[in-house]
Amino acid sequence: MSLQLLKKIGHHLGVDTAVGYAVAARGWQLLTGQLTMLLIVFCLTEVEQGYYYAFFYLLAMQIFVELGLHVVIISVASHEWSQLRMVDDKVAGDPCALSRLASLSRMAARWYLLAAGAFVVVIAIAGYVYFSWPTGQTPAGLNVSEWAAPWTSLVLLTGMQLVLLPMSSILEGCGQLPTINKVRFWQGVAGSAVVWSMMSTGFGLWALSGSAAVRLCGETYLVRRRFGQFFASLKDGDSGQAIDWKSEVVPLQWRIAIQGTLHWFATHLAGLVIFKCHGEAMGGRFGLMWTVLTAMQSASMAWVETRRPLFGQLIAERKYEELDRLFFRLSRISLILIAVGGATFTAGVYVVNEFPNTIFTHIASRVPDVWSTAIFAMAFFAFQPALCTNIYVRAHKRDPFLIPAIVSSLTIAVLVFWLGRAYGIEGSGYGYLLGVGVVQTPLWVLVWYRCRKSWHAEETTT
Repeated sequence: MSLQLLKKIGHHLGVDTAVGYAVAARGWQLLTGQLTMLLIVFCLTEVEQGYYYAFFYLLAMQIFVELGLHVVIISVASHEWSQLRMVDDKVAGDPCALSRLASLSRMAARWYLLAAGAFVVVIAIAGYVYFSWPTGQTPAGLNVSEWAAPWTSLVLLTGMQLVLLPMSSILEGCGQLPTINKVRFWQGVAGSAVVWSMMSTGFGLWALSGSAAVRLCGETYLVRRRFGQFFASLKDGDSGQAIDWKSEVVPLQWRIAIQGTLHWFATHLAGLVIFKCHGEAMGGRFGLMWTVLTAMQSASMAWVETRRPLFGQLIAERKYEELDRLFFRLSRISLILIAVGGATFTAGVYVVNEFPNTIFTHIASRVPDVWSTAIFAMAFFAFQPALCTNIYVRAHKRDPFLIPAIVSSLTIAVLVFWLGRAYGIEGSGYGYLLGVGVVQTPLWVLVWYRCRKSWHAEETTT
């Protein structure tokens, strides 16, 4: 599918130029992900497939060191940007807002430099401990020489990306989404080409490092070259008026940090438990299914997530009716897309199981059964309203989700661990669906409803 066609589809679905490339990028990821999936199935062994996805679960542990600060940066920057603008690739506007944005950039860069160093050390060691622990299943796992070097390389490259994350978050909060998403689209194209080339030529797990290297190059270009003058103008405009980190960042960050940490247990623990308790092969089957559904959810959330800075600006300007119209329209599109995506993937798993031939039989052996896939597809659909309302609420620079997040994430983590350890992928699916559908989404939607009603009423009367 061509870029122009993807952008036309986005236009008809209500996507403007500012997020067109984001939709195209996630659409590319979703479509080309099917080819990547086939290469994984046919170019990696069952055990290698398990390691491939386990790498992802462990890399997601970066939340333990960066503590969700990038989300706060986007929100805070978007509020300051409502008084600023871009002139000849430099920031101009209210001097106070400019100085505050500069201080945010400076402090965030320091934080992430330390976080990246901690990530490389802690996550690398965690990976060595986890993969060295025997599963007691057959076939036997890979030798250390087969996974250690790819793992170390991947951790180092990811740590280098982490150093650049605060700058790209500043840019996103400052409304530079057209350029950011254009670069990310071409990152996706180049990354897919590198992964396909490396997998088809026998590099196996090293393909992940190739993809990480492409992402690092793209982020470096974005921050150091394309927006070099942007960040230089922030330094020049720093007049000493700074963001009060303790009162404006920490109150939101520590809530997001706790939620993000618990969310890792709710979303990534299942894969690691299945990998160790039921063997690398079953872990690989779970990982493939989870990755496809996550890509579908990411693509469907593009309609809402890429408007996070716009939501912040509308809130700062108290344009609540416009905010709600935009949010509800985009959320409906998002829900329809995840429903269609989940149903399509489940149907695909049914086809490869019910119409056996040489290719279909091989694919069927690398994915979970139809019922387990359907359970997880329903759970992802049930999770969508929680994701949408979470973005809406946090755009207010507030986060009332702490207690609901602790309750729901712990519930999901306990259920997927207990049922997944005992009953494998299907048991984990029941646990995830029950935790999301009965606990998490109802709680989060209730919080959104009450906060939206009370906050807007308070700010309208002031």
